[in-house]
Amino acid sequence: MPNPRTVLSSSVLAVCLLSSLCLQAAVGGDPGVASPGAGFYGVRRDDAGRWWIVAPDGRDVFLRGIDHVSWRGHWCEALDAYPYGEENEKRFGGDKAAWEEETLSRLGAWGFNALGAGCAKELRGRGLVHIEFLGVGQAFCGKGGDFEISKFEGTPGTAFPNVFHPDFAAFCDERAAMLCAPQKNDVSILGYFFDNELSWGARGAPATGMFDAVARKPQSHPARQALDAFLAERGVADAGAIVPEETKTEFLRLAACRYFEVIAAAVRRHDPNHLLLGARFAGLASAHQVVWEEAGRICDILTFNNYPWADLDENVVYFSKRNGIRAADAYALRYDWAQKPLIITEWSFPALDAGVPSSAGSGQRFQTQRERTQATELFARTLLALPFMVGYDYFMWVDEPALGISKKFPEDSNYGLVNERGEPYREITEMFARVNAQAEALHAAGQMPEARPVDRAAQEKMALFPDFKNCASSSATPSVLCPDRKAGEYTLTTPAGLVLKGRVGSKNVFDSVVARGLDCGRFTLMVFNGEYCDIDRVESAEWDEARGALRVSGVGGSARRAFRVVCDIVPFSDRPWFGANMVSVENIGEEEFTDIKAFFRQYAPWSGDWANGGYRAPQNVWKAPSSGVWIRSADGAWCGAATYAATVRDFIYWISGDGAPHPDAVFSPKGDTHLAPGARWEPRGTVWMIAAAGNGGVAGWRKFLADFTAEFGN
Repeated sequence: MPNPRTVLSSSVLAVCLLSSLCLQAAVGGDPGVASPGAGFYGVRRDDAGRWWIVAPDGRDVFLRGIDHVSWRGHWCEALDAYPYGEENEKRFGGDKAAWEEETLSRLGAWGFNALGAGCAKELRGRGLVHIEFLGVGQAFCGKGGDFEISKFEGTPGTAFPNVFHPDFAAFCDERAAMLCAPQKNDVSILGYFFDNELSWGARGAPATGMFDAVARKPQSHPARQALDAFLAERGVADAGAIVPEETKTEFLRLAACRYFEVIAAAVRRHDPNHLLLGARFAGLASAHQVVWEEAGRICDILTFNNYPWADLDENVVYFSKRNGIRAADAYALRYDWAQKPLIITEWSFPALDAGVPSSAGSGQRFQTQRERTQATELFARTLLALPFMVGYDYFMWVDEPALGISKKFPEDSNYGLVNERGEPYREITEMFARVNAQAEALHAAGQMPEARPVDRAAQEKMALFPDFKNCASSSATPSVLCPDRKAGEYTLTTPAGLVLKGRVGSKNVFDSVVARGLDCGRFTLMVFNGEYCDIDRVESAEWDEARGALRVSGVGGSARRAFRVVCDIVPFSDRPWFGANMVSVENIGEEEFTDIKAFFRQYAPWSGDWANGGYRAPQNVWKAPSSGVWIRSADGAWCGAATYAATVRDFIYWISGDGAPHPDAVFSPKGDTHLAPGARWEPRGTVWMIAAAGNGGVAGWRKFLADFTAEFGN
């Protein structure tokens, strides 16, 4: 079987190999050494196989960077101001030099040796190495039309340039001449980021999205012309034909080859002295293996952003909460693909006690600064132990505004080492001072933090749908009206004032949910089977006295991708709550489902309030349930839901740009997510949530979460 790294079209392979040889000649022949220019920063792999950044004076160093260090901090659209900048104006009387001296002194005391992304130029060349952003691909996308494969929409992860455009090489050369040539002799520069968080899947699947996006382009588009030529070499006459996934991924490799080769050659022409630092991949899954391989073939160091999940009980950091893969193993796999050292260029763990909501933005949340510091130290020591890591850039210097950055980018989180008043978070800064001072020694030792045993059986039991017979609130014996399981209306009414009304044939499990007189709208189910599909109709509803549950079956999807989904609704006896437990998802169509996901959908009449400054529940909070809520701004009425299910993919209620509400309680199975025709996924208590409603605004919602946690969290 051929090596996938060599499966390229013959013409492109020749171009890639030729420029690769030129680049190898520029950086030296030893694959374990990259020294672009004498007296500048390089990288090397020592005799033990451990990678290092080599400083201009020959010392082996581990990069400890910090992102977004600037006088103004973050813009706040709601305030039409820079809150941190305004505080600095007050503190320093407009004396930016005094702020610079204080900031550089703090960074030195806390053990940082580098300025990462988005840092003030005034801080450069004053004892800290820095990195230059080229933004080549995003800038080329900004020209619009044929210059883009995926349009830049003002947020990370949206843009991908048309690397097949006849002007791409010239544009890269012009940008390198403008940004690199003037700095080629600056010994305080580590190297260049090509871009930040491009959409390597062109807004689609990582392996096939690039092909699919280009295949939708008109014949006049240069990328489509390149695709047609690519397919013609393989005897495929039409991009609309059935094309194997391997061929689609091969085209992605072609695009990655073109991107990295052309930009690298342009940089090397104008600056032979500094390192090529890749394109800051958005996490690990956004760029397919072939992209990592092509980047590794060209760049000196690969860079990526990742917000992992720290298990403080086990003393282990996982790549994400959902998949159970250790961060160290996930990063090792990428190194195996790339065969070049890595720097993680964004990572952080906000806490909820900092006075900012921390409801928007990536990353696991913790309740306290103490827990946040524990997680940060655990991850820093994990990174330092890995032989292929050569640095980390912590995200970031100052907290985001409490009112968020903007409607389009509403981040409002405690990422900072200092708050908006410039006050350091003592626990985390003292920890960094201690750990950063030992960075090189810890990296040389390569000792991973020791894992602690945990009771996985108890954790898995807690994550299952509750046994209501053993709960303080046992399941209700409601007034039940189900005259015909296959026709007519059905109603559940409980002593706690919960009234649930549905109808066989409806698109909703319940057309009406009322809790103690509060109209909470409708409740329904959705399945992702390659497309996002609500149920088209309820086909049956039947009360089961033994289980104390209403079993509802609904169907949806197209003829070829049809599904049946069954859930149990369990009402509570003493509170206006009900449990929703997914029983099964069945493929009753003709095509296989991939990446199967199940949704509970809770629509409140006031869902749109979120877009007008409403509350957004913090996500991924350590030892807290996953949850989402709608809160009515007029009077604080709320309806929401929470779960401890381990199958949660996303659990967030939000409003899209067009004003549409998205109550995304999303669950997916672990392991194989394929569902063949006729096959059934039976979650067996692993896909569930408890829905509730009440008054009291944010305080009332938090009271529900406290009650839920007390009852189901132990």
